[in-house]
Amino acid sequence: MAIGGKQRAFGAQRLLRSVLLVIGVLCLYHRTASAASVLIVEPQLEGELSKDDPAMLRTATEAALKSQQLSLIAAADLEATLAGEAQLQGCHTELCYERLGRLLDSQMVTRYRVKRTGPAGKGAAPWRLSVEILDVEVGAMGAKLTEECQSCTDKQAAEKLGDMVKRAVIECVAKPRGGLDIRSEPSGAAVFVDGTELGITPYKRTTFAGTHKVVLRHVGFRSEQIDAVVEDGQKQKIERKLVTGNDPVATVEKTPVYKKWWFWVAIGGAAAVAAGVTAGVVIGTRSTTPTNMERMVPSNTFTFTF
Repeated sequence: MAIGGKQRAFGAQRLLRSVLLVIGVLCLYHRTASAASVLIVEPQLEGELSKDDPAMLRTATEAALKSQQLSLIAAADLEATLAGEAQLQGCHTELCYERLGRLLDSQMVTRYRVKRTGPAGKGAAPWRLSVEILDVEVGAMGAKLTEECQSCTDKQAAEKLGDMVKRAVIECVAKPRGGLDIRSEPSGAAVFVDGTELGITPYKRTTFAGTHKVVLRHVGFRSEQIDAVVEDGQKQKIERKLVTGNDPVATVEKTPVYKKWWFWVAIGGAAAVAAGVTAGVVIGTRSTTPTNMERMVPSNTFTFTF
């Protein structure tokens, strides 16, 4: 009876996982007008890996993504884009991933990190595996998974990584989202969402549901900080009349240049053309009205409406 109960429990888990996979794929197709694509950026590999491990891990990741009907961005296209925009090389911030995703017309960007301890090629060993998936439309991480296997062979570690990639995709595409519509008087205020400068007012963009820290800054005016609550399928409107003055020195935070949207505008466009790749122009199809996002990055941006 005990064995039968375990078998039934295992069967139920497999059925549930299959259902979740179907739901994830359906959500993915619902959110994208055409076949979705994914970009795999350079992984972080640490520890005593055999010469075959990197290829095995990459193959497992690609197979997991393809199993969910995702098309892969060619590695050659990624290399050409990085050659044209050196600032993106070795950069693993969300803004860098978003930039790459936009240039290569990808809906997702994924990266995996692997650390193996123990002598290479000596059988089972402890592994630490991590998977991150960024939703390019939102410009934020949609899934982050980290798991450990205390005694895995190389093959088992690769299989586990593939399973994690599948689950991360499901989590990302099924994550509830809404929108932010931010306006200020005067317009042209820098918009920071959760610490990253993403544009200027008037500002419209899809975002994950939940609470977000929004800060508006404009030269000659005091900054405004808002805790914006975005509900699934809803657009959160924010309107602020900025007050003339300056922020106290203690409250002004310096933002790294790589976290500013205008930094990527300055280095973009021409470099992508020079690279000679299909650096996709991602254009929204639900509205023909020009938006703030179009003015920010005319050559590679979304138009979002709700």
